[in-house]
Amino acid sequence: MFKALALILAVSAPLWAGAQGLPIQTFGLGSKLTADSIPVCRIDNSPVPYDSLVKGLNEHAPGHIFRLAFSLRNNTDSVLDLSLYCGQLDYVDAWLESPGRSAVHVAAGTLLRQPRGSNLAQRYYAALPLRLEAREQGTLRLSLRQVQQTFYFYGVGLYAPAALNNNFAEDHGADHGYYVFEWLFQGFLICQLIFVLFQSLIIRRREYFYYFWYLLAITLYFLGKYETELGIPFLFTRFPVLKIYLSKTLLIIPFFLYVRFVRSFLDVALRYPRLDRWLVGLEYFLLFYAGADLVLSLATFNPRLQTEIFTPIQLAAFLATTCSTIYLFRIRETLTYYILTASLVIGVSSVAGQVFTYLELYRHIDLGIDHILIFPQVGIVLEILCFTAGLGHKNQIAEKEKLQSQERLIEQLKANELLQTRMQTIRNKIAQDLHDDIGSTLSSISILSDLALHEKDRAQNLETMSEIKDSAILLMEKMDDIVWSINPRNDSLENLLMRVRHFATTLFEAKAIEYHISIQKGIDKVKLPMDARQHVYMILKEAINNLVKYAGASHASIDVSFDAAYMELSVKDNGRGFEADKPSMGNGVSGMRRRADLMQAELILRTGPGLGTEVVLRLGLA
Repeated sequence: MFKALALILAVSAPLWAGAQGLPIQTFGLGSKLTADSIPVCRIDNSPVPYDSLVKGLNEHAPGHIFRLAFSLRNNTDSVLDLSLYCGQLDYVDAWLESPGRSAVHVAAGTLLRQPRGSNLAQRYYAALPLRLEAREQGTLRLSLRQVQQTFYFYGVGLYAPAALNNNFAEDHGADHGYYVFEWLFQGFLICQLIFVLFQSLIIRRREYFYYFWYLLAITLYFLGKYETELGIPFLFTRFPVLKIYLSKTLLIIPFFLYVRFVRSFLDVALRYPRLDRWLVGLEYFLLFYAGADLVLSLATFNPRLQTEIFTPIQLAAFLATTCSTIYLFRIRETLTYYILTASLVIGVSSVAGQVFTYLELYRHIDLGIDHILIFPQVGIVLEILCFTAGLGHKNQIAEKEKLQSQERLIEQLKANELLQTRMQTIRNKIAQDLHDDIGSTLSSISILSDLALHEKDRAQNLETMSEIKDSAILLMEKMDDIVWSINPRNDSLENLLMRVRHFATTLFEAKAIEYHISIQKGIDKVKLPMDARQHVYMILKEAINNLVKYAGASHASIDVSFDAAYMELSVKDNGRGFEADKPSMGNGVSGMRRRADLMQAELILRTGPGLGTEVVLRLGLA
């Protein structure tokens, strides 16, 4: 990493240094301090040679404290700002002790926040900033401590700001395309996060809620990986230890939220209950493992052990997701294809990234891949595109269903309005019937009652009372017909025909008329409005009354038949018949025609002198 850096200080006793902007003397020390430059080294409290310290730190770093000290002297009249680099270690403490001033303490490391005043290059390399005043001479004491298994240490070096910045520029220049990709990737995640946040506030569906938190967890994970390199002092730069505690949690929680999102997006609980039970079990397992991983990191502080446990767990979760994907593939619905594509892409890319990381870091197998996280990053971009397209498609479906629901509501309102109109018509009809039939009958009863009160002739009085009785019976029949027609329990056509049958058989048997009544099977499936049923009943009743009173028939028949388009009701006799063209002989035909016209039906009258009479009512069912 520091192959091109120039050492500006010769570190020994005595020490020499040149000021910035002046020729720099390196005294053949290269970029690293040698054993000759560092006379005092200790492992814990035991003195060791510098080479032994380097070897011991590389082989047995966790659990030990490594100390070394050397002299520094600035022979110039200018202030020197230096960078002390000790590799990628967890904790590096430095004390600069000079005569005439208090010791200056600075600390850095992968698990420590960089000191105030550190520039971008120093933060990137975890280098300690040191300042030597003009003509200052002192001793620099270092304490190195490592708790993680993963680190590297190749010695101690002192570097000029210009050299450190040049090397930083070279490192970033060599990976210019990669860092452009990282900026674009982080920008893509943040833009998508903001977009989904606003969508969730507007649409307010659960899948947007889970999707937002899923994207937030993914964004935090990759910020933790690259915020230092990208110069973004957000969270993990300020609290580096969170990288250890949350390194796997920020992979497990997104997986949990991913499963939650899929369940909500596909309405799995309602549509696929068997799959839902499986996914709920997977969610509980992920939450349990997230808690166990946090406890493990607190107890052992061993990222390598975390990774060794996490790798098979992730593979097992991938297999579980694969089984769920196969189940969804069998369903073959449009929305499932978005989930299938996203699951396949993110699953393969995540497992590939995890396996490559494990092989390179812990098995030291050089795969020739500099940036392994590109695999899951590309997978996440493709996954987000799939999810966004899927959410858009679901919104279109929801809008269509909303429009269809509105159309059905409008149709229902129209139907209700039509029903109200019909009900009002029926009310008006009932009121008219009450006024015309019942009112006129009550008026005649009143007149006849008055005559009976003033009539002195007994025979005439009995005749008047008989007329009152007949009028009362007729009034009762009319009232019974009106009450029966408006009773909801009699709404079916089958009940109407049963009443007609009872009415007809009573009259036919009283007049000794042979009869035949035929009603086609399945008549209960025919639906008629209430006003139409009332008209049908009154027409049939009128036809039966006329047959019994005026036809002089010995045989009568009533036939009811229907098909998909029409229903026919026929009342036929073998009586004397009549001339239908004579109004005076109509026997209520005009009233029947008027009722047929009101329900847009056809009334057919077949009769003639000596030919009997047939009344046919033809009613459309469409």
